Amino acid sequence: MTESARLKYYTLAGFFVIGIITVLLGQVLPILSARMNLNDAQAGAFFLAQFSGSITGTVISARLARRYGFVMTTLVGLFLILVGLPGLNFHEYIFCWLSVFVYGSGLGITIPSINLLTIEVTPPDKQASSVNLINFAWGIGAICSRPFVATVSANESLFSVTIILNLLVLVLAVCFFAALTIDRPAPEDATEEESPTATIWSRPLAWLFLPFGFFVIGIESGLGGWLTTYAQKIEQGATNINPTDLYYTFLVVGRGLASIVSRYLSENVLISICTVILLTGISLLVFGETTAVIGAAVAGLGTSAIFPTNMVRFTKIFGPTATKSAAPLFIINIVGAGVLTWLAGVISTSYDSLRVGLAVFLFAAIMVILLQVVIVTASRESPRLVK
Repeated sequence: MTESARLKYYTLAGFFVIGIITVLLGQVLPILSARMNLNDAQAGAFFLAQFSGSITGTVISARLARRYGFVMTTLVGLFLILVGLPGLNFHEYIFCWLSVFVYGSGLGITIPSINLLTIEVTPPDKQASSVNLINFAWGIGAICSRPFVATVSANESLFSVTIILNLLVLVLAVCFFAALTIDRPAPEDATEEESPTATIWSRPLAWLFLPFGFFVIGIESGLGGWLTTYAQKIEQGATNINPTDLYYTFLVVGRGLASIVSRYLSENVLISICTVILLTGISLLVFGETTAVIGAAVAGLGTSAIFPTNMVRFTKIFGPTATKSAAPLFIINIVGAGVLTWLAGVISTSYDSLRVGLAVFLFAAIMVILLQVVIVTASRESPRLVK
């Protein structure tokens, strides 16, 4: 087996573990709250720690990747996760908060690095398939996070949870360390064409990708955060079907399907199909109480392939070395996740209706479709784009 082939297995395994860790905080928050006797405001501040850490890590990853390559950058992120995760066992609030910030920074480094590394080492005709596949692995990890914590944790102790996850991350670190020779950074004297940081963000088309990612990831994260509460408010929570689980299940299934169909469809066509499905799913959620469960499944399927396929499209438009300039995309994604999720809650409180709050995501889905039309039209003028 070649080194590049082994690296693909490392990224798949890495994203499975990272999927578990990314949503871990929500699963352990009740344990942290009970151990430290926290109120909701104090507990919610842990999400701020992970959110701000992820932004910090993403900013750092851009500089590290340009200087040392994506494999070394991934190793730095894994090291921060190793340092931060054990801190979930602290009994002091501030130390636990700082630990979440540290492993959140590690996630902010590893998630974009592995996505962009996959694009960089994969032939152009297989990039969309490969990126959807690793994000499929991330989704499987996210789904496994809750049962993993429930099975391994004991009372208010997370010692076994953090030990197992740290061992998995350590194995990943060893694997990526062995792969250091695969991904070599560009020489320091690379030309502007080889390092397109300056030229990419001087083009209007590049800036269209920022609001597109803002709304897409805002929808993906916001629905995952509010669906269970919405189901309870419309008296759907008593059913055996949890809309949040259904949403993430179809998101994972959709990424698995996308890794196959992307071999036959262009990035523009696949994203366009997904945006229409996404708008349909959110409409079912907002306008029909009896269709909430169906809407959750359809919305999960619709949002599944948009983010990973859009990253591939970005590199095809601006060239393969554009991966070194993609940090703004990941930063705006994190901001979108926080802002739209927060805004839905604010509007829900103002109107005393979570359905009105979810209309934020309906508006966002409409904006995604409009931006998709503009990006497709503008990208036709780019000679780099493979139709």
